[in-house]
Amino acid sequence: MPTSAQTEPDWVADPTIRWRILLTATVPGIPDETLEARLRDLHDAQGWPGPPPVATGTPADLRRDLAEVESVPLVVGRSGDHLVISAHHSRVDGLGLLAVLAALTGAPVGSATRGVAGRAADGSLAGGLLRRLREVAFTPPAPVAGATDRGTVPGDSFVVGAFGSPVTTSAAVTALVRAVVERNAAAGVRTRHVAVAVGAGLPADGDVLLANRSALLRLVDVETLSEEQVTEQLRVRGLDHAGGSGAPGGALSRAAMRLLAPRLGSTLLVSHLGAVTAPSASALAFYPVTGGGTGLSAGLVTHDGATTLTLRARARRWDEGTLGELLEQTLLNARTAR
Repeated sequence: MPTSAQTEPDWVADPTIRWRILLTATVPGIPDETLEARLRDLHDAQGWPGPPPVATGTPADLRRDLAEVESVPLVVGRSGDHLVISAHHSRVDGLGLLAVLAALTGAPVGSATRGVAGRAADGSLAGGLLRRLREVAFTPPAPVAGATDRGTVPGDSFVVGAFGSPVTTSAAVTALVRAVVERNAAAGVRTRHVAVAVGAGLPADGDVLLANRSALLRLVDVETLSEEQVTEQLRVRGLDHAGGSGAPGGALSRAAMRLLAPRLGSTLLVSHLGAVTAPSASALAFYPVTGGGTGLSAGLVTHDGATTLTLRARARRWDEGTLGELLEQTLLNARTAR
């Protein structure tokens, strides 16, 4: 398994995690030699070092192992018709993963998401960092009950499910936060100050080179908001650039990120790739990073008339069974809200 390559020189983020984002999909009919040739062509087009060999294994093993590759820009695995694409977030964002899928399948892949082009930042960099430090002192983001100390278990845990119909970011955030509140209540824990970092994309504007063009919108006290209020917050909220949840180029040094990221982060990170058109693929699932805060992230992608939801969390605190309980409660909350 590959272990080294240069990442972007200005990437300043929590060094305790791998910072890899994953996209999985079922794509029938691609011969091994064709997949490998397309992967080489993509690396050449991006100016990256030659690609590592396509990995093989079970889908679960590939997902787990390729999420722990060091800083290689891109690595791909396959299990029959199942592809696992793992990219370092300094090189590729969520929408960029769709471009990678298009290159590997030789077929168009696109998203209807409008992104946040032209959205202003929420204040200055220094002001944002000061607000975050004040939050740490007085209103720290709510934890999620039920996670346990599993010692030195490496890597991440992953679970995946589906809503069965298209679900918006606002509806997903609302269902997830309600599941956190319910889980905490069952454990006798009062939930205050749920903070949700919402991933947002910036368009490539015709640039064929992949890059991390992602941004964050950060919502606070989300347990007090209705779905309609979450929708409005996402419409008007400025971009968060305090660097506290592992944003690239943040104001903190790597040493500071190691120390402060768990407290400067959020209760949840949620990222939705939008309504995706990918006629040659099925069973798309997106796994964002687990940086900062609780290390709990949710990924969404709408395809073929349904929205897939994934949860990803650090294995040292969450096993798949416990994480699956949170996912099932979220799916149930979304169904009962309709």
